[in-house]
Amino acid sequence: MRRSFLFALIFLLWASPGFSKLTFPNKPIDDFETFVKTYDSKRCMECHEDIYNEWKESFHSRSMVSSIKGIANFFTVGVPKEWEKPLNKQEILKCLDCHLPQIKYATERLALEIAGYMIDAKTAKGAKKEKAIAKLKQLNITCYGCHNIKAAGTAPGITGHIDPNIIFTGGEGDSDAHETEHAPIFKRSFFCTQCHGVYISPDGESTMCNTLSGSYVHNYIGQGGRETCQDCHMKKKNRGHRMPGGHDLEIVKEGIEFQAEIKGFRYGIGKWIPAGNVEVFLTNKAGHRIPDG
Repeated sequence: MRRSFLFALIFLLWASPGFSKLTFPNKPIDDFETFVKTYDSKRCMECHEDIYNEWKESFHSRSMVSSIKGIANFFTVGVPKEWEKPLNKQEILKCLDCHLPQIKYATERLALEIAGYMIDAKTAKGAKKEKAIAKLKQLNITCYGCHNIKAAGTAPGITGHIDPNIIFTGGEGDSDAHETEHAPIFKRSFFCTQCHGVYISPDGESTMCNTLSGSYVHNYIGQGGRETCQDCHMKKKNRGHRMPGGHDLEIVKEGIEFQAEIKGFRYGIGKWIPAGNVEVFLTNKAGHRIPDG
């Protein structure tokens, strides 16, 4: 009797929502709250708490609110005025495919709603502006954005349309929480340069928000450099998923050698006036242009 009861208890625990495998839809979502909840990185926190806490400190966790001005300008000036195109999901993807990869699974209507929050966060005032910013704080580059959506972006002709329920990882091992597949691309710089360089949108147009990948390939790798983005921004000093960049003073100090020479002197006729000459020497020790990103 006790054995039967124990078996029933184990079955109930396994069948409960907390023990079910992570699943993700393969069709567009139209509701904002459902969209946020579906791709929220908190779904990964139970098993990967340390990584989640690192990610929370990263700029990836605030990829929308940290870029309001630039993206809003693209939506209000770049697309309708300079390119003379209507703002639709296809054009929205040219920013948000990197800043919010899961936008891929938003309907046309929801994509325009999210773009509207970005515009209001820059142009509106008072309660409307505050509401827009509050909405944007719920949107960011989540675990799923990198470990599924962008995993196929490096070689779509080879990977094709990947299963939305597979979690890709650069490590080894399996998980009871989700189907896992090993993807070596997570250890290569090309994975990062999908967004931190020249971005190729789904309609074939290229967008260059920065020149980081070009300077890395031509000036660093081309001259014998061998470290990857992951080596400096993740592996060194166990930085992990915090992935600090130009906004982090510690890694800036590592990337720029600073030297200064200061000489004091006096000048004048009859009355000496104290003065100083300061020469500053900056040497780029990073594997790419500084500043860039």
